[in-house]
Amino acid sequence: MATTSVARSLAHSVSFGITLALITNIAQYTYHKCAPKKKGSHLRRYGPFYLTALAVPLIMADLTRHVLQDADMISLSMYRDGCSHHEGFRGITCLSFVGWLFTIILTYSGFICLIVGTFWAANIVGKVKSAWGDIRAARGK
Repeated sequence: MATTSVARSLAHSVSFGITLALITNIAQYTYHKCAPKKKGSHLRRYGPFYLTALAVPLIMADLTRHVLQDADMISLSMYRDGCSHHEGFRGITCLSFVGWLFTIILTYSGFICLIVGTFWAANIVGKVKSAWGDIRAARGK
């Protein structure tokens, strides 16, 4: 499907704004919920916040590249020269170094940090262990 450069630029800008608002709010919420209430070492108290805060620039890197490229402020090619890129998973073979760095490494690392930090802040592992113990205890009766 062909899109105009204006429509693509608008979509990148809207995506940039919404994503920035959402992930910075998650980082702020994590700080609010975790830091003052936990006891223990500095890392134990602030670790979830540090991970979610680190996720912000990692996730935003590719979106920032898109917005800057749409404004003709930078020119970083996502695909190797002469490679007809495909949509979806097959397109990964045509990514240039910039494509790999921004799309795969930075973005995925950011989402991993966001997930781990959020799960840590919510104490998901502790809650699953407790629920699993309750299930095992109920089955044993």
